[in-house]
Amino acid sequence: MTVLPGRVAASTGTSNQTVTATLVAGTLTVTAPPALVTNLSPGIDNTGIALGILAYTNTLNSGSSWSVTVTSNDWSFSTNHILFSNMTFTSGPTIAGAVGSTGTPSVGVGGALTGTDTTPGTTQSSPVTLANATSSVQGVYTQTGSTLAVIVPGGTPTGAYTGTIVYTITG
Repeated sequence: MTVLPGRVAASTGTSNQTVTATLVAGTLTVTAPPALVTNLSPGIDNTGIALGILAYTNTLNSGSSWSVTVTSNDWSFSTNHILFSNMTFTSGPTIAGAVGSTGTPSVGVGGALTGTDTTPGTTQSSPVTLANATSSVQGVYTQTGSTLAVIVPGGTPTGAYTGTIVYTITG
């Protein structure tokens, strides 16, 4: 490089980079905690059964309000059942959004499970709400502190009762 008298060599330079970004469709997902294993006592209201951390995502940007609900079927052991109508869900009071989430869902009211139990052991209850949000609330969230109470009627035979708790996100 030759520098002429009275001229200053360039001290900066620029470069351009072309960017192409594809915006992909959003998702609507809910992830249930691990299996619930607990000891229940007959003849009492077994309260405070911790349900673990529930994770859900809404990145649809669909313009729709959305909610997270829960149902259960009867829990069965042989021909014996603990009816879903003896179960009450309490929504976890803590909902946290991951980095980049917009807004925070509201804690749902939870409540006692109801519904018409047409086939004991397989029919799911009517849903109760654990969380809900307006369309502007988008992102990845965790909800902690949800609990279940189960009334086991006196005289219920002992055994390992199994059932299915179903979490659903709709929007």
